[in-house]
Amino acid sequence: MTRLIAVEDGLEEICEYLKKRGFTAVPWSEVDGPVDAVVYRGKKLKQITVEYFSDFEHEMAEELYPRNSFGILLVNAEGRTREKIYEIIKNRIYDRFI
Repeated sequence: MTRLIAVEDGLEEICEYLKKRGFTAVPWSEVDGPVDAVVYRGKKLKQITVEYFSDFEHEMAEELYPRNSFGILLVNAEGRTREKIYEIIKNRIYDRFI
């Protein structure tokens, strides 16, 4: 399954790294539909949704909350290497509990 990752503008190095590892990664200013994960840095959740995703918020509502959905993974890139970000997205978890 190919995962669509929206990456904050300015994080092009991370975007390219994710593409090389098999993800479909695009700048979030170019996103036109639902995504599996969002990689951002230094923004609050409200800023992300208002600035970039409000245009198709209602259109996505049904797709965001279908039955058996895990939702969108939000990954804060601040202080994380591109390798760590890749692992977070791949495993859909920030850290292992055990």
